[in-house]
Amino acid sequence: MSNGSFDFRLQGFPAANRDATFELVNQATGQQLSAKPFLDGSLVMRDLDPGNWEVTVRHPNLVNAIDRRIVRLFPQPFPTLVPIPVRPELFRDTPIRDIPDADLAPVQQRAASAGSAVGGLGGKAPGEVIRAEDWNLLVGAVSDLAAALGELTRVVSPLGHDHPEIAEKIAEVQGNIQRFSESFGQSLLELRRDLESQQIRKRLDLVLDAGAASAALRDRVGIRFDDLVAATTTSTSRWSTTLANQSNALQREVLELALEQDQPDEFLATPAVTQTLELLGSFSGAGGQVRAEDELSTYRRAGITAGSAISTIFR
Repeated sequence: MSNGSFDFRLQGFPAANRDATFELVNQATGQQLSAKPFLDGSLVMRDLDPGNWEVTVRHPNLVNAIDRRIVRLFPQPFPTLVPIPVRPELFRDTPIRDIPDADLAPVQQRAASAGSAVGGLGGKAPGEVIRAEDWNLLVGAVSDLAAALGELTRVVSPLGHDHPEIAEKIAEVQGNIQRFSESFGQSLLELRRDLESQQIRKRLDLVLDAGAASAALRDRVGIRFDDLVAATTTSTSRWSTTLANQSNALQREVLELALEQDQPDEFLATPAVTQTLELLGSFSGAGGQVRAEDELSTYRRAGITAGSAISTIFR
């Protein structure tokens, strides 16, 4: 079989191309490769084994990966094009907008002018006449002072005491937190899917070995398992449907293996086979789920029925 090539293209945020790193892992052989793209975001990797490759794009300024997916490489003469969008908001950290301080000099000057204007009106003796010009001067000074006070309330304390620069920053931080939580939650969900898939494969290997399964049966099981792994990074609805379909199919494979045994009932009664069928039965009804909470509930029920995924894999 001839080998193939990948043609990766980072798109959307050229500033991230310089320090981005591609990490490739062959799902069949475990081969690991790492490479950096050109400044235009392009990267061609040639002479690779066909099959499923896990592609992870990382950047030193980000905690989570820019992108993580499983891509199937076909043995063809021209490279397999893989466009990878890079969202600019992943790298955005806008400082709080600087609003210039209000110029209070005109207000101060007008208030000082009003104070100076009425300064000479003091010192009146009881019964002394207040002249009209003095009264008009006093009224004018009070009017100027009222106008200065009104201007002060507009330039120092806006309506509702709004701070748009802080509101903008809070909105940005809230968006960053939301994107991080979504990315982190998706990563944990994909990790749990991978653990559950590995548990299924581990139990199936025990059953196949116990039943001396043929090479053809092992190949069919391997293909179904590869399809399950390929759906690890998909949405909950697609993953749950794939998990249910493959679990039902794998149950049929185990039952067919039992029929090939001299004592089918004894084979089905062994702990390894019983636990495997119980685990697959727990997942066979998972189809149609659309929420991550429902998916996690399925794993909890499967853990109660057939044992925890983490404890069985790392035991």
